[in-house]
Amino acid sequence: MLAQAQIDTLIHGALFIEAQSGIDPGMRSSLVSMRKSLAGLGSKEPAYPVSESSAGTHESPALQVAQTMRTALDTLLALSDYGKVSIDESQMSSARQAVDHAYEFLGTVARMKIAERLRGIYVIVDPEATLGRPVTEVAAQSLRGGAKVVQLRDKLNDKGPMLELARELKSICAEHDALFVMNDHADLACASDADVLHVGQTDLPVSDARRILDPHQLIGNSNGTMEEALKSQEDSVDYIAVGAIYATTTMGKSGRRALGPAMIERVKDSVSQPIVAIGGINRTNITDVAKAGADSICVVSAITFADDPKSATEELVELYESAAS
Repeated sequence: MLAQAQIDTLIHGALFIEAQSGIDPGMRSSLVSMRKSLAGLGSKEPAYPVSESSAGTHESPALQVAQTMRTALDTLLALSDYGKVSIDESQMSSARQAVDHAYEFLGTVARMKIAERLRGIYVIVDPEATLGRPVTEVAAQSLRGGAKVVQLRDKLNDKGPMLELARELKSICAEHDALFVMNDHADLACASDADVLHVGQTDLPVSDARRILDPHQLIGNSNGTMEEALKSQEDSVDYIAVGAIYATTTMGKSGRRALGPAMIERVKDSVSQPIVAIGGINRTNITDVAKAGADSICVVSAITFADDPKSATEELVELYESAAS
């Protein structure tokens, strides 16, 4: 009965994913082949209605079905190893390839949809850069002011307290329909269900971070040269942060050479990912950065050092939107 249930899950899941819009012909063909090869072992009717669904967010039924199919296949493989079910080895190998392909494809689509929300003001909250105020308070004020993305950067605390804080910030961001980004730590990004992991050039490589994260979670990274940006594109990051655009002393970045807004234009002309501008951006220069084509503008001290983070964010949002429109 257990083996039968896993086979049914694979057959019905394949039917469901085949019905999604945007599925490439090669993946659909692989799913059809898998389904037909298992048809003689499964039920005659789907266990749930097959309908058209927009694959594209981590809440989408298609991605959830693909995740369930992977679990079902792992269970079926274990049952086969213990002699509880007899399925041809080549048949199992083909099924594994088809399911993994669907899982990876739907995860990519999900990330692309989420990346479309990387627009506007992106604020980094850091315990060392909030004038002693709780990072949750500063984050909440910036979100009320119109920030669309909040990143937690924490070089002080151990991972236990950091995870608790990350989960709280994720909840606050969700209330404002904003994205939550975890800096550096792929394990904490996964545990807190962060929308995004941000890594630097010397942090965990993108390929290794991708193995840790769930398929819907984005990866963004920092880039200070054109060569780094092109390498990031090859690594399939979901956004490319460019900076420091202007000289800054925040978060130990005083040694970075200012790249200027022209660097944003150069990178944007060369890569397909959204561009996040960072470094020394404030009310006096944000217009130039927006006009250079930055999709999102990352701000630290102009918001987190402000007496009123909400009002400071509102002003930056207005300046950005006026220049970007």
